[in-house]
Amino acid sequence: MSSRFLFPRRRSGHRSGHAERHRRCSAATMSPPRRLRDLQSCLRLCGVLLYKHGYIFRIDVMNNIDIELLRAFCALMSERSVSRAAARLNLSQPAMSHALGRLRNVFQDPLLLRSRGGMAPTERAVAVEPRIRAILHELDAVVAPPEKFDPRTSTRTFVLTATEYAEFVLLPALMSRIGTEAPGIRIEIRAPNQNRMLDWLEAGEIDMRIAWVRNAVGSLRSRALFQDSLVCIVRSDHPVIGSALSLAQFFTLPHARPQVIGRTTTAQAIDEAVAARGGKLRVGLSVQNYLIIPHIVASSDFIATLPRRLVAALTPQLPIKVLEPPLRLPRMRYAAFWHDRSHTDAGHQWLRRTIADTASRL
Repeated sequence: MSSRFLFPRRRSGHRSGHAERHRRCSAATMSPPRRLRDLQSCLRLCGVLLYKHGYIFRIDVMNNIDIELLRAFCALMSERSVSRAAARLNLSQPAMSHALGRLRNVFQDPLLLRSRGGMAPTERAVAVEPRIRAILHELDAVVAPPEKFDPRTSTRTFVLTATEYAEFVLLPALMSRIGTEAPGIRIEIRAPNQNRMLDWLEAGEIDMRIAWVRNAVGSLRSRALFQDSLVCIVRSDHPVIGSALSLAQFFTLPHARPQVIGRTTTAQAIDEAVAARGGKLRVGLSVQNYLIIPHIVASSDFIATLPRRLVAALTPQLPIKVLEPPLRLPRMRYAAFWHDRSHTDAGHQWLRRTIADTASRL
């Protein structure tokens, strides 16, 4: 069998502008936009389908597939005339004749033969025509402009990562709004993993990260959402701590903390402030459930340093007292983070606006 390609190879010493841009993109380890990857997948599908049915003899034709040559084939099959097919595609008659010659070389078949009524297709041409038309239809669907996003009818799923605290603060109001404005939208919240967060965003495994990040990655886009401050809590009848918390007590008494994959930004900020004062915290309990900590503090001698919003919501229900930290701690500044690949997506833009507007009303 012939090993000819559907279209000629470029000379090895020549690099097209597109190939050069692709090389630079790969060198910078940039992930291609979603629609570009869809197009690449469709081109691969073209090669795989034709190869599967014996109409192209090398599967790597997909790397340089000439889509316009396939369109020329469809025009020839429809018009049964080189001149009419050329006019249909706004080509010259010699250009269409050349395209027919290349098609014959690819398929190793005459494809269309002269007859009294114009040109008659061979059995090979008739057999391959519906498959080529299906491939072109799929390609046209991939490169067509995206459908307009309508939150009222969309059934899209958005995947976010957020801490339990961010869920506690943001989700009740957010989901109430989404339930009214976009009842078909589904939100999935995953536990954060600081070590894999950038990879997840780049790969499109998650759509957004909601977090307090003190040293944000420059390649990500972001939008501020809300702020909070840190306070300390102890049980109301703590045997050692009265109306104020001293630095010595803060250093020596056991602390309860949430435990996640990697150290939390809150824990990091507290540890840095403590280290700056020449101390080190005594962490006596690490738990997975952030919201259980106030309940543990209420029935033990532990100290906990938590966001003020969370404490304010739980204080009326528990025998705990709220104290100011005995050292300066930074404010918590929560933001939404996303990758450039999602920046122009209409659905993602709607989600960002909705989350930001909800956060502004907290």
